[in-house]
Amino acid sequence: MKILHLIYDHIYNPWVGGGGAVRVYEIYKKLGNSHDITIVSGRFPGASGYIEGNIRFLFLGTDKGYVRSTFSFAWQANRYIGRHWAEYDVIVEDFAPWNPVFSCLVKNKPVVLQIQNYMGKEILKKYNLAGLPFYLVERFYPRFFENCVVLLDNLNRRFHIDGAVIPQGIHDEHLEEDSADGHYAAFLGRIDIRQKGLDILSDAMRTAPVKLKIAGDGRDRTRLLRMLEDNPSVEWVGTVTGDRKRLFLRESSFLVVPSRFEGQGIVVLEAAAFGKPAVVSDIPELRYAVDAGFALCFKTGDSGDLAEKMRRLLNDETLRNEMGLKAREYARNFTWDTISAEYACYLMQVVEARQG
Repeated sequence: MKILHLIYDHIYNPWVGGGGAVRVYEIYKKLGNSHDITIVSGRFPGASGYIEGNIRFLFLGTDKGYVRSTFSFAWQANRYIGRHWAEYDVIVEDFAPWNPVFSCLVKNKPVVLQIQNYMGKEILKKYNLAGLPFYLVERFYPRFFENCVVLLDNLNRRFHIDGAVIPQGIHDEHLEEDSADGHYAAFLGRIDIRQKGLDILSDAMRTAPVKLKIAGDGRDRTRLLRMLEDNPSVEWVGTVTGDRKRLFLRESSFLVVPSRFEGQGIVVLEAAAFGKPAVVSDIPELRYAVDAGFALCFKTGDSGDLAEKMRRLLNDETLRNEMGLKAREYARNFTWDTISAEYACYLMQVVEARQG
């Protein structure tokens, strides 16, 4: 197949290089040997098109600030589709309400909308009336697509659609590594204070008797560091990739995910592969970890409850070990080899259905 995938995020984008970008990269890295793939992303400082194996990476829009970048990407990506749609067998659009590229207007090729997460009224809470257009885009835009991929079935219910459920994945080699306990709680993700609940985590750390290491970067980094500067129990370690990321998760005691909204939360699966339990907010998108027995949940937005759950996990080594075993067993079902094969099979079915 010749696949065109449009996603603003990219793994090297300093503004938004989160789980969605990782998912796209890992899946297509597996599929690159048997398919011809073009990934079109938003431009950021230093971005330049390149080729990796059979994957061609292109960047559209301006790099003059995140807001201008995301809107200009949407405009130019739509124009790119208009000029090049006939060159591909299938077009995939990664959905974000800030930059829909209206691939649904292509009528002569199969088009798939991939949905990573759901914000709902969080958009209005964050942007007030200025967020109303994006709230409406999120609510109605996915209904214009015949084919959708979601990470969790809960997203089907949120959007009132019937998408194929293809979850996140992890590297299978992590499943066989020995675990360690460096006696710290770990946060790993994009530094977006509102979405990731980092203000809640900061408040919880005033009473939680645990050392916390925060890994990641993003446009809220400076503000976060100001929030944490008087707390010696918290350490920001910056961006971690490759072996540094592996060691960061492997040596943690447990993961903390205080998000107000999420997709499936790829970092939860990554930590689970190392046998690490988690403390997660009680949003529906993270419920799977609680149901599988390797996470404790706290009431979203409640820093006191978060501190209590962190304290409980820290003080009960037996509980941590039991949950860690369940975490690793759960993660075995979600290797990138398995997920990419399922993803390719779905795209092939979409293409064949159109041809038939």
